[in-house]
Amino acid sequence: MCKCSFVRVAWLAGALLALAQAQQYNVNEPSGDVQFDSARGSDVSLIFDYSEIVVNPGEQFNLDCGVNGESRYCIWESEGGRILQVEDVYSNVYDGISKPANTVGNECGIVINSANIEHHGHWTCKVFVVGDSLVGKKNVIVTVRPTSPVLEIDNQRILSVTSTEKTAIKCSVAAARPAVSMRWFLGERDITVSAETEETPADKGGIYKSISTLRRMFEPGDNGKLLICSITHKTLMVPENASVPLNVVFKPDAKPLTTFYQISPGSDYEVRFNFSANPEPIKQEWRFGDSFDNPDTTLPIPAIEGRYTTGIEDLGNGLYTAKLLISAFMEEDANKEYILFVENDLGETQYKIKLSMNEAPADTLSGGAVAGIIIVILVIIIALIAAAYTRYRQMFCFAPVTSPDLEEGRDDKEEQRENQPQSGEAVNSDTESARGTAPTHTATIKSRLGQLTQVFRKPKKEQDTKLEDNEKKSLTKDMSTKGSPRNEHNPDEKELHEATQVPEETVITNIYPDKPLTNEREHTEDKAVDPIVIPQINIEPNQMDKKEVVYAELDLGKGEGDKKAEVKTDDKTEYAQIVGTLTDNREEEKKE
Repeated sequence: MCKCSFVRVAWLAGALLALAQAQQYNVNEPSGDVQFDSARGSDVSLIFDYSEIVVNPGEQFNLDCGVNGESRYCIWESEGGRILQVEDVYSNVYDGISKPANTVGNECGIVINSANIEHHGHWTCKVFVVGDSLVGKKNVIVTVRPTSPVLEIDNQRILSVTSTEKTAIKCSVAAARPAVSMRWFLGERDITVSAETEETPADKGGIYKSISTLRRMFEPGDNGKLLICSITHKTLMVPENASVPLNVVFKPDAKPLTTFYQISPGSDYEVRFNFSANPEPIKQEWRFGDSFDNPDTTLPIPAIEGRYTTGIEDLGNGLYTAKLLISAFMEEDANKEYILFVENDLGETQYKIKLSMNEAPADTLSGGAVAGIIIVILVIIIALIAAAYTRYRQMFCFAPVTSPDLEEGRDDKEEQRENQPQSGEAVNSDTESARGTAPTHTATIKSRLGQLTQVFRKPKKEQDTKLEDNEKKSLTKDMSTKGSPRNEHNPDEKELHEATQVPEETVITNIYPDKPLTNEREHTEDKAVDPIVIPQINIEPNQMDKKEVVYAELDLGKGEGDKKAEVKTDDKTEYAQIVGTLTDNREEEKKE
């Protein structure tokens, strides 16, 4: 009895334990068959602009934040830890914070009506959806007006620099948020490229100290100009500047030899020569003589001596004009060489001057211009040489073309007319002749090209000689082949060669220009040679004007009397062999 009760209690306890575990599993770790509403959060996204906002104190700015999909509620949290519920903002719970005019795509946006120092920093938008939250952060910079720029120099009234030394000048802004932008100007010229700017955080609130250092070697022409340090900032309507005038000290500036022209003999001529020096000269005088190396006369400034009067004029800002008045100017004055000697605390300079009664020379080309002209001329010469070489070698556009020119066409017509058999001549032939259509070529383009290259064309005699060589080579190429039936000499073949004499120049033409010449022939050695018929080919003049060229092959082997020309059935064009001779009239033309 007790044992049975114990079993029942154990079974009941196990069932309760299993039930408890099942309930705990369903709450904390749902199986795949259980779904929560938080799954809907996967279709929700945040609409947020992460770029920072720069705003001046007292200005209004918007904090935009939107959501795609369903959301429960949203809040904004400042960097200082202040939390603003958007629903409370829309209910006007917070002073100075309001609802934006447009809430489409901006369901969690708020408006700060007047910015102050407390609004500076990062703002976080949190949107709570079913089972999740979406977060976006934005940096808000509430500006702090910069302090005035300061030039860190010993004397704020004037800055003295030496023209031969590089000088470093600093300009600083103690505090600004955000950091200022700094630029340097010399007069109206921007010289910021010679400066480097360093920005250092002054505290953790985003306030910066800026220092810009200018390193520059000033020129004598910079003397008297205003050096300006200029800053710009979000809080400034116009740039704020700090400036100081420059006092550039230098010895008298150097100049090249100067010549004064068109001086009339007998007139009173005054030489006026400008120079600059800072500080002012402590010694100046005129020196002249037969050469610059050995002047024999020295005149102080100011002074009057004989026909010469000297003086100096201060133009201000380190500029001076030295004067030399020569009364009754004579030729001997033009033959002398003059020196203006000037000295100040930093050094001395001698200016060389000449006087001339001649006209001033015309402006000449600079060395660079002359070099450019020479280069262009050389390029043209090289191009002409290259064109002549390509013409001589028959390269590129100067290569021979299949279509002859007008003069060569007329020569070919005369030669072919002379070689045509006369009517009444009867010879047997086993060949059939046909005429093909030769391509036509426009002579206008070639004639124009010939005009341009007329100077490079070869003499006609040289062209004729080259044509003869090419014809001989083409004629003897097939006849000289080793092992060919044409090279097998027998009595019958000898008689054929004696009966048919082939001149040195034979016209070999193809009556179908678009088909290659065929070398396929059949020769028999045991049959007699039948007479060869040379049919008359009537070539009309208008066809010759179209520059049609007719080709044929000369067969010196044995042939069958009753054998007809081979005609290819798979081709629409008929082929024939024509044997003929051409009287060489070129030698007679040359003699004439």
